[in-house]
Amino acid sequence: MKKTLTIIFSISVCAIISGCTARGIGSNAKEAVYGKSFKISELNDNSPLSEVGFACTETEPSDEEVRKMTDEVIEQILGKKGLSAIIKRGDKVVIKVNMVGPGYGSVNEKGRGIISDPRIVKHVAEKVREIIGFENGADLKIIDALFYSEKNPSSKSEKTSFYYAKLERKNNTVHYDSDGDGFLDGSSKAELVNLDSIDEKNRFFTTVNEPLTGDTKVYLPKFLRTKEQAGGDHNYCDVYIGIPILKSHAFTGITGALKLHYGLSPGLIKRTRHHGYGWGTGDIRLLINYLCAMNRSRKFDLVIMDALTGNRKGPLNTSMNLGGYDMPTDYILTNAVLCSKDSVAIDTVETLLAGYNPDSVPLLESAFRDGIGINKPSHIDLKGYDKFHSHKIRLSEFNRNKYPFENGWGNARTHKDFSKPQKVNLKIKSAGGSIYLIDYSAEEKETGDSGLSRIELLINGERYSHTAQKCESGTFTLNLKKFSGREIRLRIAAWDNVLNCSLSEEIKIRVK
Repeated sequence: MKKTLTIIFSISVCAIISGCTARGIGSNAKEAVYGKSFKISELNDNSPLSEVGFACTETEPSDEEVRKMTDEVIEQILGKKGLSAIIKRGDKVVIKVNMVGPGYGSVNEKGRGIISDPRIVKHVAEKVREIIGFENGADLKIIDALFYSEKNPSSKSEKTSFYYAKLERKNNTVHYDSDGDGFLDGSSKAELVNLDSIDEKNRFFTTVNEPLTGDTKVYLPKFLRTKEQAGGDHNYCDVYIGIPILKSHAFTGITGALKLHYGLSPGLIKRTRHHGYGWGTGDIRLLINYLCAMNRSRKFDLVIMDALTGNRKGPLNTSMNLGGYDMPTDYILTNAVLCSKDSVAIDTVETLLAGYNPDSVPLLESAFRDGIGINKPSHIDLKGYDKFHSHKIRLSEFNRNKYPFENGWGNARTHKDFSKPQKVNLKIKSAGGSIYLIDYSAEEKETGDSGLSRIELLINGERYSHTAQKCESGTFTLNLKKFSGREIRLRIAAWDNVLNCSLSEEIKIRVK
């Protein structure tokens, strides 16, 4: 089996996928070897933009609003078909959630900022089940490591099980598995899986070469193999979805889609000892390289991020530090949901939503280096960008002492740029026939702001051309023959490096 993956890089020496070599490892298992061969090229104006969906509410959303926001961001990324764009009847789907600390949190607020919100998980799972059905091999799993080795994912004797995972409120509590039967509550009947119960005999390994760790073996559950890797065995996954939460992290700075893979590590003891990767050594680079290796072994096909709350000290939140299940968690209401096919891009937007400078979170740069995704704001297409900017302003106003997140937590540093680009202008000149010159200019508000990252030319509200090379001023030269005889609307969108965006006034012209 041979694979070739084309990756875009902006820095030197790094490793990407160059091929896969099959070796027998237990029943029907195959090893993929991800080697050192690579091709270096710069991101440029021809490089594709990574899309990230964003939806929010001004106040804490109702359960129905949470479902609507989830549907909205999925549609922003996958189009009108929604999940049907990547999932079909009879597929096997795995959803990875974040279960660090079920049962933690103050009374009437358990689950807040601790676990992936069950409202999002249940809604996505039920949408998936509607598509895949129950027959013809269809399968749906909800997975995470639960810090105990028993196979039962909903053990009532273990405080970290799915049985205790819930969003607790005074008047209404939403559970993962209220009856403890091992299946997600609701109509999806998704199987819950404790990853810490899966031994190495029921895993396959992938060898990934990383700059610091060298050849690194990543052991994943067999049900995360591709159909091709499974070689005829029924234990594989067609579509892999991640539902991380918005949390800062004392070691990596931020924990999102990339960090969510860590729960796939084999077994409680080996994971807490971290295979020597970072934890216990104090070397963040080791953990970062290991996380990148895990993401390269099996990337998410789609990420839906629970940013309804922002955990400012997760997972080392107040309750865990004090060892009490009923102690409060240090979170704020952030009232948002994000979505992307690109784990690095969505983690970059998450980082900015927390108020951090992405350059202070080295995991993002390492993941970009490894070709996992894009961490450059200049090449991230943020949907709902006007809401994103105003939402950050509201968070700052309503949480004066807690937002942006704590500066220096996990070495992540907050930025101070909360102003949009200004003086965004365009001028249109005919160069004869259907050729037009669109002159533009834009400025940042203050000297200490992050700087302009991308200029877009919008025609009838849609991006027609863009540049990340000359952002302060320049000219788009366009052949508008396709619009001949029609009136069109043109305007400029100016982005900065923390994804603030401003629009010029709109100008109408009739194309010759």
